[in-house]
Amino acid sequence: MKKLLAVSFSFMFFGLVGCASKGKVSPAEQVKMTVLETIPRGDQPKWVTSGKEYYAEDSKMFYVAVAEGFGNLEASRRASFAAAQTKVAEQIKNTIGVEFGRSLETGMYEDTTGGYLKDVFMSNVNKISVSGIAVESTYTEKIHEQKGNDSRVYYRTYSLVSIPEATYKNLVKKAFDDTSAQVSQNKSAKELLNEAEKRFYNTIDTTK
Repeated sequence: MKKLLAVSFSFMFFGLVGCASKGKVSPAEQVKMTVLETIPRGDQPKWVTSGKEYYAEDSKMFYVAVAEGFGNLEASRRASFAAAQTKVAEQIKNTIGVEFGRSLETGMYEDTTGGYLKDVFMSNVNKISVSGIAVESTYTEKIHEQKGNDSRVYYRTYSLVSIPEATYKNLVKKAFDDTSAQVSQNKSAKELLNEAEKRFYNTIDTTK
């Protein structure tokens, strides 16, 4: 199957820099964060510390997502999973589109035919509903943030989610099937689609 682009769900923290001319940060603008509690207890798991936002293993594709800023634990967990669902779906659609575009690049065809075919194909891809995303594990940090005299406590939740490789393959097949049905009366587009599908699955030599 095609290699999926890594999905980025990380949030970065930046201290606001004051006194720019001297390169200093004023005490009122300094931000200090302390982890008060972790759920479950213990250090961050390897799937968090590895820095990998995506990896494939055991016929599954795994993604790491994170959400923060919520004062409620369950809200933080729900937001983390929701972010994962949205980003994974978007990334899968983007990947299918990119790979389809590459499969067209090596073919000999009129630009109008290729443009029409890609528009129809991507329209079908964007209609796809991605399901089967499952939470494999979560890790939550309860954080105390101090900025000058202001302070707040919130949760940061990491979610490890997965989707079966078979699901991705089924989504690709549906996109090709739907496109094939729509361009069936256009001989040039139909032939190009068949050729592109073979290239997509690496069943022909794309160097020719």
